[in-house]
Amino acid sequence: MTGWQPKRYTRAQLEERRLAALHHLQAGTHTHQDIADYFGVSVKTVSTWVERHKKHGTLNATVTPGRTPRLTDEQRDQVRTRLRQGALSHGFPDATWTTPRVRDVIGQHLGVWYHRDHVRKLLRALGFTPQKPDGRAWERNDHRIVTWVEQVRPELEKKGR
Repeated sequence: MTGWQPKRYTRAQLEERRLAALHHLQAGTHTHQDIADYFGVSVKTVSTWVERHKKHGTLNATVTPGRTPRLTDEQRDQVRTRLRQGALSHGFPDATWTTPRVRDVIGQHLGVWYHRDHVRKLLRALGFTPQKPDGRAWERNDHRIVTWVEQVRPELEKKGR
């Protein structure tokens, strides 16, 4: 037999190897040692595959669902609603939502406390994107700026020449 060598061991390739080994096991023409050598695993692994096949009837990969979310879908909708109400309505001094502020609102209203660095991921999952501040002063008076540019600036340029 020649060796079975995948290019890299991804989850899909590991499953492919197990399923390919299953055909050799079911054929019954090879020893566990021959199969282990061919697929580059230990004899114990082949024995584990045999037991797994007997117990579950398959060697297909199992689904890993991951950790259950800390917020339910209903709670996520509540977070979305609270964020759209604005930071001022939650008692903050300005309208800026920062991750510590979002963390505090979630913790106080829903009892789930996230690390402030994780709030960014939660906000992205809820459809919010980071925004850069405008950079202009709130006290800015566009009318006075236009007036200055049209009237005062030409006079200063004349004096400068």
